[in-house]
Amino acid sequence: MARKKASEFQVEGDNGDAAFTLKVHRGEGMALLAMNWKDAPPPKDFVGFAVEYKEPDGDRFFAVKNRLSFDIDAKSTPEGRRAEQYPTTLAPLQKFRWAHFPRFAEKEGAFVYRVTPVFMNAQDELSYGEVQQAAVALARETYPDAINIAFTRGFVSSQAFVEKYLSKGPMTKLLPAKAAEGLDFKPSHPLKDDAYDWMGFEARAQVAAVLAEAAEDGAQVYVIAYDLNLPELVTPLKKLKKKVKIIIDDSGEHGEEGSAENAAAEVLEKSAGAANVKRQHMGNLQHNKVIIVDGPNVKKVLCGSTNFSWRGFYVQANNAVVLQGAKAVKVFRAAFDACWDDEDGFGETPSASWIDLPISGVDMAVTFSPHSADNAVLKEVADDITSAQSSVLYSLAFLYQTQGPLRKAITKVTDSASMKHTMDSSATAKRRWPII
Repeated sequence: MARKKASEFQVEGDNGDAAFTLKVHRGEGMALLAMNWKDAPPPKDFVGFAVEYKEPDGDRFFAVKNRLSFDIDAKSTPEGRRAEQYPTTLAPLQKFRWAHFPRFAEKEGAFVYRVTPVFMNAQDELSYGEVQQAAVALARETYPDAINIAFTRGFVSSQAFVEKYLSKGPMTKLLPAKAAEGLDFKPSHPLKDDAYDWMGFEARAQVAAVLAEAAEDGAQVYVIAYDLNLPELVTPLKKLKKKVKIIIDDSGEHGEEGSAENAAAEVLEKSAGAANVKRQHMGNLQHNKVIIVDGPNVKKVLCGSTNFSWRGFYVQANNAVVLQGAKAVKVFRAAFDACWDDEDGFGETPSASWIDLPISGVDMAVTFSPHSADNAVLKEVADDITSAQSSVLYSLAFLYQTQGPLRKAITKVTDSASMKHTMDSSATAKRRWPII
């Protein structure tokens, strides 16, 4: 049984006799299981965890599968990859965390996870310890009618991707070789539609839904785009005609002759009017990915890390955050207008400071980059990270080349002995992150 309600974001197993603790984190169509051995290190005969799950209203448990096993004679593909998947009751997971994507994650109700430690003796015989169990509902909306955080799958280099799609056709039939070719690329992979749904996951679906709602509502749409080489973004924006006002980055390759961003700008200048399309890079580059829908009925903002590009949707691990309501639209409209009117001095505008964004049930503040030296915010984010009393969950790109307070904070908490084996969320840390 679980100590907390299944609808919560984090649920814990409560078997005090088990040698490990279990936390199940609710995700978008998935669950993250995090295990900690109570008395580290675990015994030498410990070989991993068996994970089983039961669907809502189900009457049986299914074993999560593993691509690795103890059977060295298992059949392999010609490339040397194992062809089978093995139940973790026989081939335990040798990790202390595991992300599980249930086949029918859209089912309403609680998914019950059962995790068992597995041991092996000198005769290669498996035995099983005390079980931890927890139930969690995998709701599609993060905070219904307020905020939804969606993700791309980011598994393009995984065995699952190779087996699902690359065995049926090469990558060149799914994605353009160069970003500049994006708007003219015609995919020919026989499973392209299924592959795009799988790779783009919920982030792709959310972007499409926001643009479709805008069109149906006759809304005014404001866009800030860093990359823009994806036809499924440019086409619906073109159909919105003069209802679109857009800023497209022109730094680096984006501004060079033959770039997809130049081509997209030409298309949108014809449909929306040249006065509604602006090219700029805010001193160096502007890295925003924002869609603001300000309509009579639909008021939404889409932001996050998902670039409006082939790689942003289908290769990289990105997020797309959808905020609902007039308050969110007002804050982001102000940032858009400041960016449009004064690109060089944006760091001195109110939008570059923390702005409270009161959304029902959520304590949230936002800020927009770039910042000036007087209102830099990374030190505040770093302070939030180091103030965590237990542990921190983070996913950051380009950390290896980042210097400054954020890098120092991440290094500090990662190296801290108090973090133990897993890194998950802390209820005590503030939730303040720059919009980029």
